Amino acid sequence: MTKQSTLFPEKQTPILNNLKLSEAQGIAHQVKSTVASHCERIEVAGSIRRQKPKVHDIDFVVVTRSDAEWLKINEELKRLKAKPSCQGSAVIRALLPCQNGLFQVDFYRAQTSTYGINLLIRTGSADHNMWLAGFAMSKGLRIRYSQGLFKDGSVISGSEERGVFEALELPFPSPSDREVADGKPIWQLQVERNYY
Repeated sequence: MTKQSTLFPEKQTPILNNLKLSEAQGIAHQVKSTVASHCERIEVAGSIRRQKPKVHDIDFVVVTRSDAEWLKINEELKRLKAKPSCQGSAVIRALLPCQNGLFQVDFYRAQTSTYGINLLIRTGSADHNMWLAGFAMSKGLRIRYSQGLFKDGSVISGSEERGVFEALELPFPSPSDREVADGKPIWQLQVERNYY
């Protein structure tokens, strides 16, 4: 005899590849409000921060007061009925229920001294990060994605995002302008257009 559970299999909840920006922002706000008490600093990063019309996951950069507070983020996600997919000392990933399925939420843990570089890198875009790393190398500097901006083996900036751009002697672009076109960042193209 066939078990009843196979006669009426549970419907699989779909994992969504993307959400509209407004929907992703609403979920991000709810999650941020839920976990904020465990964070010294927390910011939404990724494509939400860059204001992309389609969002592929929700990224947060956080600084917590302790390891225990970091672990409590996962507990809060479970209260939101999220399904954890990864929990380590530097990253938490979970699939969070939303209107039409499950959507990925990622938390990246930074220290106070590395908050800015983590926010910069996790905001992206990937192409902008690669351009910035190449630009830093042309100046004899090096970006280490979770540590900061280095000169001669020592960190010269990383606690604040703006400070990284200042150390590179670059303007501080809006996150929405951190895309690359024709091999140059959009913000740089805008500066050049305004100059000429």
